[in-house]
Amino acid sequence: MKLKLTALLLFGFSLSAFCYVEMTRVDPKIFIANPETDFSKIQVRNEALKAKMVEFLFNNDLIDHIGTKAYDPSALFVNYYKQFASLYQLIDLNNDKIPELVFNGYPTEEKDKERLEIFMTIKGEPVSVYNEMGHLLAYKIHPNTKEILFYHHQYPCCGNASHNLNRLRLVDTKMTLIKRYFLGRDTGMLGKFFPDKSTFNGKFYFAKSKEILYWSPEEITEAAWPGRSQKNIIAGYPDSTVYSVLAEKGKWRFVIMHGAPVAEENRVINPANFADTWIYGWIKEE
Repeated sequence: MKLKLTALLLFGFSLSAFCYVEMTRVDPKIFIANPETDFSKIQVRNEALKAKMVEFLFNNDLIDHIGTKAYDPSALFVNYYKQFASLYQLIDLNNDKIPELVFNGYPTEEKDKERLEIFMTIKGEPVSVYNEMGHLLAYKIHPNTKEILFYHHQYPCCGNASHNLNRLRLVDTKMTLIKRYFLGRDTGMLGKFFPDKSTFNGKFYFAKSKEILYWSPEEITEAAWPGRSQKNIIAGYPDSTVYSVLAEKGKWRFVIMHGAPVAEENRVINPANFADTWIYGWIKEE
């Protein structure tokens, strides 16, 4: 088991030499209505409980960060916790007065991709309910139940440009997701991806005919994404698709599409994977 883990780690390190992450930070106000970003406001201040939960995970080999037993069977908790304590926080996600343990940060010395891990207490012991790469971008407090809703940004690496922005809600013992998606890179693609600001007015619109969703407010026909797509088209949407308008630029509208894209040939996304995922982009008013 340890030999296999070592081989995987070495393989991962070799890949990191050739891969790089793209656009790791975005403005949450572009995509989310009234997002909160100060997580200190919702932290449960109980250092003893936090240390106890992390120590349980460490001793039972339930975390695989550098400095844990996954890397070194003789690793000591005191050394690990000194390095990683600041990346853990206690937050009561489901408002049941029992806080969840949340880790977000780089799990290794390689500063490539961050990881978000969430543990809830079941029968007195912390149990993993979510473990994915990415950055904890923002949160909102449910106005009725007072639950904490997380917004998790999973950014791309290497030659990719896919961003997943998932809203997380802890229900019973499972994390439920509302999935959103947008395209963007720091380099290698043409066009300005996002507006300077968004407005969330709660209005919905219906496509009167087939709508073409672009990643920038213009029609690019050559070398929009070299090696991938000549045009800056994300996908087509059938008539009657519901969408919200978040910003305007001339004849262009920055929108979020609440339906599924047309199942047709596409070199940017696979439409079959977006049946339940909302996509941000630009449409043109004719």
